[in-house]
Amino acid sequence: VNEIKSNALIIASPDDNITDVAKRLVENNINHLPVVDSDNKLLGIVTSWDIANAVAKGETRLNNVMTKKVIIAREDEPVDVIARRIDKHNISGLPIIDKNNQVKGMITAEDISRLICARNTKEGV
Repeated sequence: VNEIKSNALIIASPDDNITDVAKRLVENNINHLPVVDSDNKLLGIVTSWDIANAVAKGETRLNNVMTKKVIIAREDEPVDVIARRIDKHNISGLPIIDKNNQVKGMITAEDISRLICARNTKEGV
């Protein structure tokens, strides 16, 4: 997991305004943002779907729409384990957490697809 995680760590705070979070998602062309405290410890996750739903309902605070029970990945887990977790929970991305519960990145279904394509190309498939 650590080898294919996204390089830039883009995060949100639970007190962030929905509009600001939406802009961050668009500007970085991403669909998931880990929500962290001041020590970079995971509090939740928000997706572009969560933001669209919040806007539709007139919600303005991220804390009210973020998912607080988050499925995570550990830095040292094999990618195939993460792929099965993504499939089992029908989600599209996981925050990568270290042993201190600090967010180190994100891994998405797209990241795993790119890895498989790169491996297949390398192997001539």
